[in-house]
This record gives sequence, structure tokens and C-alpha cells, in this order.
Amino acid sequence: MSNSEEARPDPVRETLSAAAYRLVTEQGVEALTVRRLAQEAGTSTMAVYSRFGSIGAVAAEVCERGFAEFGDALSAAGRTDEPLTDLMCQGLAYLQFATDHPLLYTLMFQYSSPEWAASQRKALLQHGNPTDSPMGRAAFGVMAETIRRVATPETDDAALLIRSGVAWSTVHGLAMLSIAGHLTGAHDLVARGALISLAVGGGTPREEAERALDAAMARMAGG
Repeated sequence: MSNSEEARPDPVRETLSAAAYRLVTEQGVEALTVRRLAQEAGTSTMAVYSRFGSIGAVAAEVCERGFAEFGDALSAAGRTDEPLTDLMCQGLAYLQFATDHPLLYTLMFQYSSPEWAASQRKALLQHGNPTDSPMGRAAFGVMAETIRRVATPETDDAALLIRSGVAWSTVHGLAMLSIAGHLTGAHDLVARGALISLAVGGGTPREEAERALDAAMARMAGG
């Protein structure tokens, strides 16, 4: 097969990919079966297998699209000469993306569901995890670079990796608790406390962290 043939768009694959994304974002990963996908795309089950090989590969492609959109959301938070405010904006953008796209976000980070049959979970897990995803790594790189800008020059790579992992774990935990409905009525207060605590834990004075978060909230609100 020539390079031009390999690069040629496949309308059926594109239709299947779009239908899979729609199923996941509207109904959740439980709705993503070969038969249901073929029905939604107006094609055959054989077309799903010939283009993707398995339902896990379909879900992995939906995840890649999700991570691309996630990375765009983090980047859209902006870059200024105030890196701490930029980082707070990214934290807010992260939470907003997760709460705006709960079913997609859950697939991106959990890759399985108790409702899925064991064979479906196994097929999906064969396609890796978020940090194996090119778009996932790119999205996390956006946040990691901002954390590097906030850190002092003497902070080494190992410390930056730990700090990035702590930030990711904290904001992800907030996102999942919010999606599950456990922070109803308290989300904003808990998020504020968590983001400020992350900054303080990184060596920022509390008053400075509070000012940065207030500035970030104003920026994200368009103020």
C-alpha cells in the first residue's frame, strides 16, 4: 500500500469514530458495543472489526479525542507573566472539563465499568492507560510545564514530577467526586481549598495563593 493510500481518509472509519464519541458522551461507555455502534453508524458489525479490530480500539480512539479536547481546554486557560495564576486557571479548566463531560472523562481515566462484561473490560484495558496515550501525555505536559514555571529555579526534575503528580491526583480526585455527586453544594468551596493548599504546599504564601486563585476565577469568568 502506498503512502497516499494510507493517508487517504476512510469515511466509514470517520463515521464510526464520530458515532462512538457520541455514544460515550451521551450514554456512557456501557452503550459502546459493536452491534450498537454499527447501528448508530448505519453500517455493519464487520465494518467495525475491519476498521478497528475490537471495541477496545474504538474506545481508545474516543479517549484520544477526549484527551485532545482536554489538552485544548488546559491550553485555552492562557499563558501570562503570572504563572501561579495560569496554574490556577488550568486547575479550574480541568474541573470544568470533567464536569462538562462526565461520561467522556470517566472513560478517559477509568477505561472500564462494572456494567461491562469481563471480555469487554479486558479488550479495553489492552489499549493502555491515560499516560500511554499520546494526547494524554500532551495534555499533562501542559500542566507540568506551568508547574515548572511556578517552581523555583533550583527545583529538580524529580521534585517537579512529584509536584505534578500530587496536583494531578488532587484535581482528578475532586473531579471524580464531583461527577459522582459527592460534592453537591460544596464543590466550589472544596475546590478552592484544594487549589490553595496545593500552592501553599509548593511553597507559595497563602495570601499570594488566594490572590492568584481570585485572579484566575475572574479570568475564567471573562472578567
